[in-house]
Amino acid sequence: MQDFEHLLAGLDVGLFEKIHSQTSENDKRSLLAVEAVTRDIVSSYTYLEIGSYVGGSLQPHLLDPKCEQIISIDKRPTAAADDRGFEQIYENNTTEFMMNNLRRISDQADTKIKTIDGDVGEIEANRIDRKPQLCFIDGEHTDEATWRDYEFCRDVMTSDGAIIFHDAMIIYNCLGRVVEDLKSRGRQVRAYNLPDVVFVVEIGDFPLHRSNAIAQMLSDNHVGYLNSLRFTDQYRQFANRPLFRLARNLKMKITKANVTK
Repeated sequence: MQDFEHLLAGLDVGLFEKIHSQTSENDKRSLLAVEAVTRDIVSSYTYLEIGSYVGGSLQPHLLDPKCEQIISIDKRPTAAADDRGFEQIYENNTTEFMMNNLRRISDQADTKIKTIDGDVGEIEANRIDRKPQLCFIDGEHTDEATWRDYEFCRDVMTSDGAIIFHDAMIIYNCLGRVVEDLKSRGRQVRAYNLPDVVFVVEIGDFPLHRSNAIAQMLSDNHVGYLNSLRFTDQYRQFANRPLFRLARNLKMKITKANVTK
């Protein structure tokens, strides 16, 4: 455990090395920073994750002695919708495949991890018998599905905690809705992006942002901002193909949308 404490304190992405995780190096460091600060805020915690796939992002929590329970929820689809306009294909997307990966990391996998297969819309809240302080949403990358995942987390988690979203550059419309929903409920909320595409929503008294590690990431917020924009540059390149440019310029001339007064 001493090695784990040292690696986590150093935000060492080697904690993700045993199982492939669909996250960038910066994403991994951001997730480790959130974990490290969570265990400073509370003496022990429960972690809920929606969209675990093969278990990559569960690794550091499985190794963490302060994480008492992991709740993994996944629909286990072979293909999932995506707001980028295509289906995301998932191979070997079974709970048993994931658990076999995690058993190779820790002999506590079967006792520490509670798995639930299905969509959150079909899962009763009372199946979550231990309220999580920390939730991570990385399921279907559509605004509609992310909203359902958020509502589920909001309703089952502790009053003070955090919900973390991955791939913020895809489900940004939902993220804006999430922040407004919490404000409309009179909840204390603080939201921000961490590199590269990790979106953090602190709810109530759960000041992750006050830690040195996260404060440093926020002071260098150009990293996540620019990487998110670079991801969307493919759409700008597509929209600027000659035929589209011609049509857009023609429309602007007709509507005089390009005239500054």
